[in-house]
Amino acid sequence: MKIMYLTTARHPEDYKNFLKERQVAPNPSNQHFHTKLINLLASEFEVLAFSIRPMEKDLFLHESHNENYYYPSYVNIPFLKLGGIIRNGRQMVTTVKPELIVVDSTNVTLLRLANKLKESFGIKVIAVLTDNPMNITGAKKEYKESIFKEVKKCDGFISLTNGLLRISDVLNKPYFVTPGFIEENNVFVEKGEKYAFFAGALYERYGVKNLIDAFKLSDVPYLLKIAGHGPLAHEISENPHPNIEFLGHISPEEAMDYAKHATLNINPRPEDPQIDLYSVPSKVIDYINSGTITISTKNSEIYNLVADDIYWINDNEPETIKNAMIEISENHSYFHAKAMRAKENLSAQLNHEKQLDAFKELVKKL
Repeated sequence: MKIMYLTTARHPEDYKNFLKERQVAPNPSNQHFHTKLINLLASEFEVLAFSIRPMEKDLFLHESHNENYYYPSYVNIPFLKLGGIIRNGRQMVTTVKPELIVVDSTNVTLLRLANKLKESFGIKVIAVLTDNPMNITGAKKEYKESIFKEVKKCDGFISLTNGLLRISDVLNKPYFVTPGFIEENNVFVEKGEKYAFFAGALYERYGVKNLIDAFKLSDVPYLLKIAGHGPLAHEISENPHPNIEFLGHISPEEAMDYAKHATLNINPRPEDPQIDLYSVPSKVIDYINSGTITISTKNSEIYNLVADDIYWINDNEPETIKNAMIEISENHSYFHAKAMRAKENLSAQLNHEKQLDAFKELVKKL
């Protein structure tokens, strides 16, 4: 089966190069999620990733390729961009002749392209639901409403949560629900320097300020390596602390390497039942899959995967984070064994074979 995957994600090499050239880059979480899904599907099917390269500044974007990633040409002006992308999408369908389209539902341009191709060529469309459109930062109301409208036209869905299916009003169509995807990697990593790691959006509302403050407390047993982008990046870099090393904006592959070599990984994002209805912290799945001890605020979807085999904290106050680290440092072997069990349980539920089987069943129902 040939699949055309409509995405804003770039080939990992291209994303890494883009980071080197720009201070601001597309969401690394979205990049990593979709490259994992593209890689999963490409392990069994012929996949063409049709990427529209957001946040480019050039007026004229030229066609290019990198392995199975195709970047269409278009004039980078809002009222010309959509037409150019649709024209290139039609041309690519005529050339490749895909039997299925998969689309990132958080981008309305891609959704419109997917539904135009469905109308013109009769190809079934599966939308990937990863977030509530109402939570898209900086998007106008009209944009968010357009996403809901276009999503309903799709034929099937891969969704992170049941809540996303309900809010999108598509429970009457074929779907499968998964909290995320993993890279299958059982290579043991030798730990070296003792450090805690976090990578993500550097916003106070996501608990990052509390995380930073935790490492400024006395008697903290580890130093913090922190990476990402956002309002707190300037504060971290301009106010250095001996316990904190700022890595800047790094690629998902680099973040995963840091996570594997860390003594522990930390997710400080405050628990919010309303957000949990529509999203799953994919970084925590990556942290668990790294085999490293993970500290995290509570999340019901991930608890269902690994129960108490990661270190759950009831709040993200600096003292709470510090005390968790002290307990881990004093009982490292115990928590390491739990981390390895968490990784095994995660793999048992999210391994490639199970995910591909679920995808094939979904395609049969379209």
